[in-house]
Amino acid sequence: MSKQNVETVRLAIAAYQRGDWEEATAYLAPDVVWEVGQELPAHGPAAVREMWARWNDDWERLDMTGEEIVDAGDKVFVAMHYSGRGRLSGVAIEQWVFEVHTFRGDRCIGKADFETRAEALAAAGLSE
Repeated sequence: MSKQNVETVRLAIAAYQRGDWEEATAYLAPDVVWEVGQELPAHGPAAVREMWARWNDDWERLDMTGEEIVDAGDKVFVAMHYSGRGRLSGVAIEQWVFEVHTFRGDRCIGKADFETRAEALAAAGLSE
């Protein structure tokens, strides 16, 4: 199942990038907990889409690229690169975020962000 989870995450990222948020959240379990560093966790796919809509309003441009996606059994490690420009501030950002997606069967039940690659790898049960 784990190789399928990697492909599922890859397809979800591609759907997000083209703005198809329904498809991007189709792999999420109804009780998913989506944790990002800058705000409280979102509970459920609809809350994840609401979070993304809020971000869309805040950014003139926000691009994300899954640079590395690694199979870790029931977890998937993602090294995500973000770049963008704030809508009001005009401030440009370049940032790496390291994600761990946790699966139960073919559904993602949780996603957590980590500031460092080492922390995320450890959470996924991987090493450098």
